[in-house]
Amino acid sequence: MSNPALIQQDIINLQDIEKVQFLQTLQSDPQKYQQYIQEKTGRVKSETLDAKRAAFAKVSGDMARLMDMDHNSIAALDRTNDLAATQAAIITEQAEMESSKQYNLDLTRRQVEINNWYYENKRETLFVLQLALLTVLTVTILITLTAYGFISEKGSDYLIAIVIMIGAGTWLYRWWYTNNVRDARYWNRRKFEDDGKSQDNPELRCRVEDDNATEKKKLLK
Repeated sequence: MSNPALIQQDIINLQDIEKVQFLQTLQSDPQKYQQYIQEKTGRVKSETLDAKRAAFAKVSGDMARLMDMDHNSIAALDRTNDLAATQAAIITEQAEMESSKQYNLDLTRRQVEINNWYYENKRETLFVLQLALLTVLTVTILITLTAYGFISEKGSDYLIAIVIMIGAGTWLYRWWYTNNVRDARYWNRRKFEDDGKSQDNPELRCRVEDDNATEKKKLLK
């Protein structure tokens, strides 16, 4: 069996021999040799120029893509800034609307409290006037009965004194209660001496907050 390495070496030697023979043939004819040199040189120049053009085109394309990416990044950044500014403006507008809504809600609730106080105060005044009228009518009836002899004068004086005391006492009590006990903001609430002095009670605070939330919902409806 033949050695593959020796066969390969023989092939290389034969190729070298063919190259030497080819060069000797060209050198024997200077015109062909010169023509071969020119063709070889032209082919090398053409391949070199083609490689340079391809490299330049590749670099130019990469640069153009990088510039496009840079422009796209700047445009995306501008859009992001615009969106952030728009979102900030929307948040500010929503906060202003919420503040205005809360202000209107508080104003409406306070107006309802004022109207309720005014209404209840008028009812209280009407009650006092009715009490005074009833007292006067009762005293008039007692005086009339005394004049006709149905009641003795002494008994009439006692009854009149009792009626006047009841009327005056009732009026004084209502006046004292309104000025000293009744809450200055809510008509149906009363003040206590220890208001604001007791320790903070979480359960009571939660209950008050729930009542305020329920009252806000009623006003919004």
